[in-house]
Amino acid sequence: MNQDWQVGIFGTFDVANYGDLLFPIIAQAELTRRLGAVTLHRFSYHGKSAPQWPYDVTSLSQLPEIAGQLDAVLIGGGFIVRFDKLVATDYYPPTPSIHHPTGYWLTPALIALQQSIPLIWNAPGMHCNGVPEWATPLLRLALEESPHVKVRDAPSQATLAQLSDAARVEVLPDTAFGLSRLIDAQSPSAAFLDALATAGLTRPYVVVQSIWGLESFLQLWRTHAGIFEDYQLLLLPIGPVLGDHESVLGDDLARACSLPFWPEPLLLAELIAHSEAVVGHSYHLAISAIAFGVPVFSSADLNTGKYTALPVYERIFQLRRDQAIDPQWFRSNLGRQPCSRAASQAVVQLDEHWDRVAELIREGRRATQPAVNRFWQDLPNRLEDLHDQAQRHATAREQSQRDVAALQQQVASLERQEQLHQQERQHWQELQQRESERQQEQLQELLQQHQASAARIDELLGELQRGTDINGQLRQSLDLSERTCRELLDEQQRGATFTEQLRQALAVAERRLNQLQDSNSFKLTAPLRSVRRGLKKLLGSPTHD
Repeated sequence: MNQDWQVGIFGTFDVANYGDLLFPIIAQAELTRRLGAVTLHRFSYHGKSAPQWPYDVTSLSQLPEIAGQLDAVLIGGGFIVRFDKLVATDYYPPTPSIHHPTGYWLTPALIALQQSIPLIWNAPGMHCNGVPEWATPLLRLALEESPHVKVRDAPSQATLAQLSDAARVEVLPDTAFGLSRLIDAQSPSAAFLDALATAGLTRPYVVVQSIWGLESFLQLWRTHAGIFEDYQLLLLPIGPVLGDHESVLGDDLARACSLPFWPEPLLLAELIAHSEAVVGHSYHLAISAIAFGVPVFSSADLNTGKYTALPVYERIFQLRRDQAIDPQWFRSNLGRQPCSRAASQAVVQLDEHWDRVAELIREGRRATQPAVNRFWQDLPNRLEDLHDQAQRHATAREQSQRDVAALQQQVASLERQEQLHQQERQHWQELQQRESERQQEQLQELLQQHQASAARIDELLGELQRGTDINGQLRQSLDLSERTCRELLDEQQRGATFTEQLRQALAVAERRLNQLQDSNSFKLTAPLRSVRRGLKKLLGSPTHD
């Protein structure tokens, strides 16, 4: 009679997130292929039931009653090795007795060890987070007593491996790389064909994750839609629980289609497998595309955390929000191609993983109770140490509170002094203000007086200037009169000289005339002068004596 194996798998299978929902489906298929009949108990915080959910989920509140019936415990996959409280919006345990968030991964691992159940780490991961001090001994025990510890990326391995030298922590590709074992891309399913018809997809299409942060791609499509005339867009939410929704991409994308329902995980995987490319941030959107040779245009930082595991698989391209996309480059990289060598090798590694998981399940219970018992023996010491540490912290806290109270009193005293100083400063400022206003008024009066004086000075200067101008004119007139007087005096002097010369000449002429008249010749020529005067009269000529 074939055995019906009872296997528990633990993670966040109760949230609407594509990657988380894949893990139980893949585990069921791979274990059934190797073990035959397998009843897979999917444990998460909250119970779910088909057909409203892709499968039944058992609430972790039932784990204490069911744990003893399990033949194996699988932890993960997904980003579940974490200690922060913000896993998803309003996502908390169903009861306060279940720790959050270790209640869906670390606590089940410890319960498995207590029950001697094979504990298998099914490639879970971390993402840029560490391990708090209080959890270190618990996680160390879980790692050291597990026969198969696989995590999905090197950063997770590095963080966990440093907790223990005895634990063997190894990297395994995410189990979603094995989707090609579950979906035959050469034979589309009826559900897939119905989805194409419902969405109105009649051409090759690109899957676009319905999230914020794809501005560079949206700008490419809006600006160069004509270059991609032969392509359509399929807008798909990958993680509705994380806020994915078609509306965030807008309603102005040419040839964009969407579905009126959120596809169940394998249908969503098949839609990805038949696309010409995927655009988005999701880790498992990228892995699903890589598994079928579909190019990935990722808005995630491929150099950080879990995403560092992806570039080795090739044809995964980094999109940046602040960097425009070359339309010809984008188009040249569209289209499915044979899977990369790394992707094919990942499938081989996963086959080996599932073979080992099946082998461990067949081997049955393990001798983990002694280690757990020793832990229980040491637990009072640890609790006592924690209590002592808490007491020291409490004492230190009380002292700190007293110090704070004293400081607060000092601060209050300083504040009062400051207030008094402020009042004094304000009083002096008011006095200074009034004195300043008084001085300002005086200065204003002096300024007005100065302005009046300046105006009077300007007026006097004007009058002085006019007087100066008149003095200049008078001086010029005086100079002219002086020159005229000198010229007149010179002229008078010349006239007196001429008169004296004329008088002297007349005197000489008179003496000469008297001498002539007294001469004998004058007397002898008297008759001739008479005849001459007569002739001149006859001739009409003037006569002169």
